Amino acid sequence: MEWTFSDSVRLSLLSFSEASKACAALPGFSLFRRSLQPERIEYCRAELLPDCLVGSLAVPDKTHPLHLAFSLAFYLDRGQLILAAGEQTLPALQSLLFPEEPLDTSDVFHLFFSFLESLIQEDMLYLQNFEKRLATIEESLLDTLPKELQRTLITIRRELLVFHAYYQQLLDMCEILSEDENHFLPPECARQFSRLGNRVDRLYDHTQMLREYALQIREMQQAQIDLRQNDTMRILTVVSTIFFPLSLIAGWYGMNFTHMPELSAPYAYFILIGVCILIVAVEIWYFKKKGWF
Repeated sequence: MEWTFSDSVRLSLLSFSEASKACAALPGFSLFRRSLQPERIEYCRAELLPDCLVGSLAVPDKTHPLHLAFSLAFYLDRGQLILAAGEQTLPALQSLLFPEEPLDTSDVFHLFFSFLESLIQEDMLYLQNFEKRLATIEESLLDTLPKELQRTLITIRRELLVFHAYYQQLLDMCEILSEDENHFLPPECARQFSRLGNRVDRLYDHTQMLREYALQIREMQQAQIDLRQNDTMRILTVVSTIFFPLSLIAGWYGMNFTHMPELSAPYAYFILIGVCILIVAVEIWYFKKKGWF
């Protein structure tokens, strides 16, 4: 698919196989060709050449962040922008390129800038949703420690790690474009990419803050588990201590001696029961006084 907005602005949306054939004569194709293999697109990158800009984008899926929404290769020169992606990804890319609010098509540099900007348009709201999910988990820790919460927390940390790496890669791309060592971009576009880099940097910092928040919740969860284990051990210790004197009495009178005066006393059995009850009552009173029970 190809769209021409003006004499100096042309946009092409091709599959990987189509781009391999159609772009073979372009300057910098040897670098562009490396990105035309979908299995090799694992991160965002950009390489600025004297006559063109080539690179790739690996964009996480906001519905399932552990998977990619799409991966694409891009080629930009002073008259055209070429985007190459898998056949199944092309419809989604077309909807991104032609949203309700049209992208800036005054020149190819503004078009590419608008496209990159659209990728992070709603990301701050998306990250705030992570914050709400973490806050819900933190509140739930006060009541219970279900295994589902632990699994959810692990999933959130992995998803945040994906976006942390994604924003780092976009930030590196924006730095390369804003520095423009080959003077390929117009000065105004270089400044725009610098501003875009600042926005990505804020998203990166926010993601880092959420990762630290998730780590704090994990430490809180571990502290809660340790406290509950300590409570369980304290109860077991108190119960064992209560029954230790009774075990001593049972062991003492369980010895097979012939002459034990208590055995012939008529009320010895009831007296022994009373002594056991008294020992248990004294122990419970003492433990409650000390706050152990």
